[in-house]
Amino acid sequence: MNLELIVTRCRLRTLLPLLALLSALPAWAQPEFETWGKLTKEEKELKVCSFDSEAVAIVLLDEAVVDHNEEHHLVTYRHLRIKILKEKGMEFANVQIPYVMRNDFQYIDDIEALAYNFTEDGTLTMHTVDRKSIYNQPLNQYWHAKRFAFPGVKPGSIVEYKYRSIEKSIQALEEWRFQQELPTVQSKFDLSIPPNTEFAYMVYKSDQLPITVKKEPGKLFLEMKNIPGLRDEPYMDARKDYLQRATFQLAGYNNGGFGKQKYMTSWEEVIKELNSDPYFGTQIGKSISGTEDLMLLLKLVPAPEDKMKKIYYYTRNNMTWNGFNSRNSGDGVKSAWSKKKGNITEVNFVLLNLLLEAGLEAYPVLISERQHGKVQTQYPFIDQFSATYVVVVIGDKKYYLDATESGGQPGMVPFDVLNTTGLIVNRKKGGLVNITDESLQFRENITLSLKLGANQLLEGTAYVNSLQYARLERLRDWYKGRQRYVDGFTSVGTNMKVDSIALKNEKEDSLPLSQQIHFYAPVTNTGDYVFVPINLFSGYESNPFVAGTRFSDVNFGYRQNISFSTYVDIPEGYNVDALPKSLQLVNSDKTVVFVRELFNDANTGKILARVRIELKKSLYRVDEYGELQEFYKKMFELLNEQIVFKKK
Repeated sequence: MNLELIVTRCRLRTLLPLLALLSALPAWAQPEFETWGKLTKEEKELKVCSFDSEAVAIVLLDEAVVDHNEEHHLVTYRHLRIKILKEKGMEFANVQIPYVMRNDFQYIDDIEALAYNFTEDGTLTMHTVDRKSIYNQPLNQYWHAKRFAFPGVKPGSIVEYKYRSIEKSIQALEEWRFQQELPTVQSKFDLSIPPNTEFAYMVYKSDQLPITVKKEPGKLFLEMKNIPGLRDEPYMDARKDYLQRATFQLAGYNNGGFGKQKYMTSWEEVIKELNSDPYFGTQIGKSISGTEDLMLLLKLVPAPEDKMKKIYYYTRNNMTWNGFNSRNSGDGVKSAWSKKKGNITEVNFVLLNLLLEAGLEAYPVLISERQHGKVQTQYPFIDQFSATYVVVVIGDKKYYLDATESGGQPGMVPFDVLNTTGLIVNRKKGGLVNITDESLQFRENITLSLKLGANQLLEGTAYVNSLQYARLERLRDWYKGRQRYVDGFTSVGTNMKVDSIALKNEKEDSLPLSQQIHFYAPVTNTGDYVFVPINLFSGYESNPFVAGTRFSDVNFGYRQNISFSTYVDIPEGYNVDALPKSLQLVNSDKTVVFVRELFNDANTGKILARVRIELKKSLYRVDEYGELQEFYKKMFELLNEQIVFKKK
């Protein structure tokens, strides 16, 4: 399927006198979903999804009706119907409806749920989910969820549920996703715009999937049918980039005697709005108490780059990220500093204010981390951004900083925003910016020393030098725990036992991260033969590109250059029976290179295997997937070849 996205833009206008809003706004009655409790013959008999044969379940219907109430709150009624096709699809009978609970911003009620089962002769039985079994689950300090499970569900069952959501602000209008992990037969979105407001919206969709759009004053209806499921794929950009969806943003309102007011209809207006926002712009320029000694020390540091680094590490060492991404400061910079903890924007605002106090040129920059999705620049939808970083301008170079990155390095663009689009928030020097750095890559050199010990157990030491983005990735994993670090090198199912790890230079940005890892691993043996792998600690233990079809581009994030040399002691009492051949493998445009060399040194009693893998570009389009997949298939066949020893 061609997944080139088509972006559509238009506006919905409803501009009425303010008095009508205040005095004559009608109450809105709950809509009746005509299909509720009424199954069609086709739904009952469906056994396989005709447009997504791998599906374990299918969304038969997903519809929402959105309006507002007398308090000008956003009111959404939602109805979903799902059919379970296979055993693995039974997980979709466990429902979670998340909502924003902080400051009582949103609540969910009027939940109803039905389950339908069918006997072999086609007899239908219906079960109603008891409301007492619906419970509330805290997810974190911002989010809760309503949860319930359908009883007695099995392959062939149909489940459906509906609920009401009320949010305090019409600006909370969320995007509508026609597509999800499961294929969807029919998806409908019916929106009524409150009086005196204007919304802009964009539709992201494949050119192969038609959409129905109906517009009339103050109303919008969208519908799509027969949408295949979108499942996660290795090295996928954000799923959001490939989802069929519509996004919305307030674009204007009638402010009584002041007339029509625009609202963030250009990037300049977005910057202006953010600068006056009490949770954003007014937090910039605040003094950070208790940092007088730091400022005195910085006066002795002449180079602006060195000042930037000292402030960056000072912030990182004195602030803790609470794990939440946000474009805004929730509790304010001073509160976050007093607690030494805050969301990503609060931590980076502390960094920003210290940089400004030290006299450096620095600005907040809205970013969309890669997993959040690409920024479409045609219209200033602010929901496209997920967090706030800091950009420091020194000479003609921009440094992008995130003080929540535990292994971060001020001279390198954080990996999560490499090759993305940001918005620098400043009236004079702000605007959209492409965040790139082609000078750096993932570079790693690995040397392994292996020998066969007692009980056919392979004993080895890996000496790893990680540079540039490899250094950042290894440090990130290290700070997340020993097992996460080991898993970054090896496949989960290798049965390898690591008994010691030593790191050097983790605090020295200019030096490679040096790692020494001692380990034991079982080897395969059959009769008189022992098989010793040469592909250890490369991170290339399993082929990620085994799917026959792919829907998304392959984005590695950075170019890669990995080399590993494996020295194997020839076991006493054995001869070399077979060695993998030396060879080179290159794809058609020479952007992927695999080189392997094998040497058998009879004088030292060692075998040397050298392998180099190079990716000369970071992004491969979906139409290049076939060739990339074929290359990886051949490469992993070669990587999995082993040295064979035979008893004398």
